[in-house]
Amino acid sequence: MKSVFHLFIIVCLLLLNACGDLYQADLEAPTEGITAGFFQASDGLSGKELWRTDGTAGGTYRVSDINPGSDSARPINLFLYEDSLLFAGNDGVNGFELWCSDGTEEGTRLIKDINPGPDSSYPLFMVRCRGQILFAADDGESGKELWVSDGTAQGTNMVQDINRGSEGARPYYLTRVGDEVFFAADDGIHGKELWVSDGTSKGTRLLKDINRGRDSSFLAHFSEVDGLLFFRADDGRHGRELWVSDGTPEGTRMVRDINPGSSPST
Repeated sequence: MKSVFHLFIIVCLLLLNACGDLYQADLEAPTEGITAGFFQASDGLSGKELWRTDGTAGGTYRVSDINPGSDSARPINLFLYEDSLLFAGNDGVNGFELWCSDGTEEGTRLIKDINPGPDSSYPLFMVRCRGQILFAADDGESGKELWVSDGTAQGTNMVQDINRGSEGARPYYLTRVGDEVFFAADDGIHGKELWVSDGTSKGTRLLKDINRGRDSSFLAHFSEVDGLLFFRADDGRHGRELWVSDGTPEGTRMVRDINPGSSPST
C-alpha cells in the first residue's frame, strides 16, 4: 500500500510540473538556505559569509570571513557530509570552488581549486555515494563533468570524462538509489540520457539510450522510491511519460503510456 501511495505522489508531482519546463529555473542555479544550522548572511561589514546557529542569539555566529573585507564568499550548495559541511564558496582568489567546514574558523578550508586560478568550477548537485560525495564540476578543460571527493585534495578527482573535450557532459539530477547514483548526462553521441555511477570510472556508464540516437529523452523529476528510480522521459514515440529503473537496461522502462500516442502526459 505504501508503494502505491508513493507512486501516486510521483505521478501527481509529474503532472504538477507539466508546465514547469516553460519557466523552470536554471538547473545550475545555486541553492541557498539553512543546512544543519549553517547558512549565508551578511552583518553589513563582511559581505555574505558562512554563518552558523543553534537557534539562540548567543549561538549564532560567523564561522569564517572566507572572502576578507566587504566582498562576499557567498557559500552555496551547502551539503552535510560526515561531521563537516561541504559547499561552494569564493575566497576572492580561486573563484567558486569546493570548501568544507567543521563549524570553526580554523576548520574551514578550501578542499581543492578544481579550476585553477580565479575561474570557478561551480560544484553542484552534491550527493553521497559509498562514503564519498559525487557532484558536477568544471575544471576549465573538460567542461562540466562528474567528480568525486572524500573531503581531501588528493581524493577529489574527475570520475570520468563522459563527453571528451571542453563541451562537458553537464551531469544533473544526481540521485542516489542504493549504492549507485543516477543522473542525466550527454556524452556527445546519445544526447542527454540516463547514466549511473558507483563513484568509479569503471562503474560509470550509460544505463539506457531511451531516445535512441543523438536526440535526448528530456529526463526530469528524478525520485527514489523503495529502491527504484522514477523519472520523466521521452523515448521519441510516446512523448514525455513516467518511467522507472532498477539500475539495469532491462529494468529501465516506461511505467505506462498515460496519454496514448506521441502526445506527452506531463
